[in-house]
Amino acid sequence: MKKINISTIQTKKDPKNIWVGEINIKDDKGKSSLLSIDLDELLPFMNSVSKEVYDFFIISSSVYGIDRFIERKSNSVDGWSREISVNFPVHNLTSWNSCKEDLEKLLSFLTGDYWSISFRQEKSTLPSATLNSNYTGVFEQVNLFSGGLDSLIGAIDFLKLNPTKKVLFASQYDSQMHGPKGDQNKLLPKLQTLYPLQFELIPSVEVFLKESDLARETTFRSRSILFIGLALVAAQATKTSKIIIPENGTVSLNYPLSSSRRSSCSTRTTHPFVIETVSSIWKKLSINTEIENPYEFKTKGEMVSECIDKNNLLSIIKDSNSCGKRGHRAHWQIKDADHCGVCMPCVYRQAALKNVVDKSTYGNSINDLFPIKEKRKMAQDINSMLEYLSKNLNDQEIKQELIVNGVKNLTKLHKYVGVVSRTRDELKNWVRKVGNSYVKNKANV
Repeated sequence: MKKINISTIQTKKDPKNIWVGEINIKDDKGKSSLLSIDLDELLPFMNSVSKEVYDFFIISSSVYGIDRFIERKSNSVDGWSREISVNFPVHNLTSWNSCKEDLEKLLSFLTGDYWSISFRQEKSTLPSATLNSNYTGVFEQVNLFSGGLDSLIGAIDFLKLNPTKKVLFASQYDSQMHGPKGDQNKLLPKLQTLYPLQFELIPSVEVFLKESDLARETTFRSRSILFIGLALVAAQATKTSKIIIPENGTVSLNYPLSSSRRSSCSTRTTHPFVIETVSSIWKKLSINTEIENPYEFKTKGEMVSECIDKNNLLSIIKDSNSCGKRGHRAHWQIKDADHCGVCMPCVYRQAALKNVVDKSTYGNSINDLFPIKEKRKMAQDINSMLEYLSKNLNDQEIKQELIVNGVKNLTKLHKYVGVVSRTRDELKNWVRKVGNSYVKNKANV
């Protein structure tokens, strides 16, 4: 088990006169890393929240740093899962101890690891800063805005339906991760032109490992809780009671393409178990903020087709991006494309856009991958997906897999089964439309 020590956050101004927070992360062998949090825009918000919200954000940031610090392959107990013991500094030990088990379950579910958590007394304070007047108005909700297609649809739906109300956008980026900040910077000015004066945004907050004695872990599973922690700070500081994370039900459920891929799914930010467990933790901490995903029962294709302002969506959709492998272009047929075209986020996107004019560019086609042996690694996702589509799954089999994959609310189970079934149809229809004979035969369509 990796025993991790988390220091109290230290604040200072960097050479550019920007406030940063630094958290030192050490393991039991003396190796360390330094987690850097850009506080220049966030500091006024952090000064406006309760100690419990402050602690939740610091914990969520620390978890992200720990996840990136401990390389998975060399520290796993089964090829994937790591055992991690960590002691977090918090301001109210009684409150946090009441939700210790919930937090351990949440982190284990999000990252696929085994977390053991304890707490110690925290007394630190941050430098004072005043919230900008832009953020003192009334906001209907806080929306997470990643720059992906789902978050764009969530933004457009709200802005079109609520012309007299305002939304606050919040986002995070890691400078070592390609893409998200650039996507946000492309989309936000266009949304401002289409829906002027209807939103404010907190400039994307950078959280990253500034220094590390060890090779960094390349997966980003813990990004989910960091997103949620940031949104919570934004919501409470602006006295906004609701957080919206727009994401299609397919990705939320993260239904595994095979039993061997249950623990290796890329993200679980809006999985029902995550939303329910976060809500439970907040309730025990007396945090009265709601968190929800209004698209939990929709496929990605349904989000596109049912968008309230489809014309505006289609006019800027090219600038959204959900590709998970933009940093790996060596084997792309089209090197300057926007998306790789063959990771599962790209596949879901293409299947969702199959009935509209998609001006996005893709580095590869699924037809390029088979049966070319040197592209076996690139073809792993597609190969699993095609084998998954070739199977005949009934509702009972889907229900059982959803339960194994963490769905606890059985009252919603039949609706989740519907999402999985309709997603399979979307994927089959896309393969039927674009696949060559080899690909179609492999998917049995």
